Amino acid sequence: MALSRRTLLASGLAAAGAGLTSGCAGKPLDTLLTQAAQVPRTPATLTWWVSEIPSRNGPVVADLIIRAFERRHPHIHVRKSNALSATDSNRAAVTTQLAGASPTPDVYLGDTTWPAQFGANSLALPLQTLLPKDFWAGYPAALRRVSEYRGAVYALPFFTDSAFLYYRKDLLAKHGRPVPRTWEELVRTARTVQRAGDAPYGFLWQGSVSESLTCNVAEFLADAEAPVLDGAGRVALGGPGAERAFAMMREFTETGVTPPTVGTYVEADSQDAFTGGRGVFLRNWSYAWGNAADRSLSKVAGRVGVAPRPGFAGDGPRGVSCAGGWSNFVNPNSRHLGAAVAFARFCAGEEAQLILLKNAGVIPALEEVLSRPEARAVGDPTLTGVRELRLVARPVQSPYYPQVSKALYTRANAVIGGRTTPAQAVRAARADIRTALEGRAL
Repeated sequence: MALSRRTLLASGLAAAGAGLTSGCAGKPLDTLLTQAAQVPRTPATLTWWVSEIPSRNGPVVADLIIRAFERRHPHIHVRKSNALSATDSNRAAVTTQLAGASPTPDVYLGDTTWPAQFGANSLALPLQTLLPKDFWAGYPAALRRVSEYRGAVYALPFFTDSAFLYYRKDLLAKHGRPVPRTWEELVRTARTVQRAGDAPYGFLWQGSVSESLTCNVAEFLADAEAPVLDGAGRVALGGPGAERAFAMMREFTETGVTPPTVGTYVEADSQDAFTGGRGVFLRNWSYAWGNAADRSLSKVAGRVGVAPRPGFAGDGPRGVSCAGGWSNFVNPNSRHLGAAVAFARFCAGEEAQLILLKNAGVIPALEEVLSRPEARAVGDPTLTGVRELRLVARPVQSPYYPQVSKALYTRANAVIGGRTTPAQAVRAARADIRTALEGRAL
């Protein structure tokens, strides 16, 4: 099954046409799935490729989960392989290892945008036949959509990231303004606070030439009910809705509500500006709450509120959030497939999800645990507020997703910087996405 590593990496994990019936390491897929369905009774050692999981209380969260799993499976030992923290670098590193048909890592933690890319290249084991029919009933529908490719499941949910609107409660109270429910209202409120000299920036978000911007673009397009791809995976971007979404991003910088430097911002930049007291509103992921509320890190701790993202004026959706997060994949070349699947399923199950709830600064993927008293006891409003959100998937159903993402963030960044018009950017992005879906380089 091994592909040319040079070809694979150069194409951003482009589809290799391996198909779901092909096997790995010379074995047919049916044989691999038979092995994967049986938890071994003899000793086995797994390697789990995992990056650091944010902690609320100090313990190493991955270690807590490993110890809990090993208590249930004392003959299976799990050791960590420390993954990189940056998503793109992490993907390149694990791809290098997997494309060489390495049996390790047995299980690897990956971004929710990876399943189509990894599944199309036989770098992840298809898991759907190993799951009970009601497995996905406990998880957000958007999470299932991003975990599948051509009807096959390539990733099991672990934790999610959701986008929220963070705001300065004290400044809204001072000016008698409610939490905005529309983007148009947010612009007016931000300008009022800025003109009064209470904050230099109105709205902080992520506009760099990176996946960070794609997440924002996907949300604004969903606000405007403008899809990127259709149900068949063909380009659908276009029309007044898409132009409205791009125009809103330009309005933020054009009016001064957002600083022009937003075109270089990733999550940490926008968060630092907000926790430093320089912004009224911030769009960021759920983990930003921990830093905003930490008095040792934030100048505005105790004065920050959290709400769902606004929507456009009218009858469109509100509370849209990109479905982010991390899931576990099983290496089809693992020598311990049954143990690997058991561990990936454990991470998605109730016991591990409660460990995340109580100890990790992330949102567990299993929705049921979020309704428990333990969730309210944590004191993190993103845990209880996530149920109010409308999760939407990025256009990840194509194995050429990295190129699709590049088409979106490149053209959107040009709009933000005033180098092109919203209409021109939408047309150019549509053409670029069509090129990407044909497997041609942008």
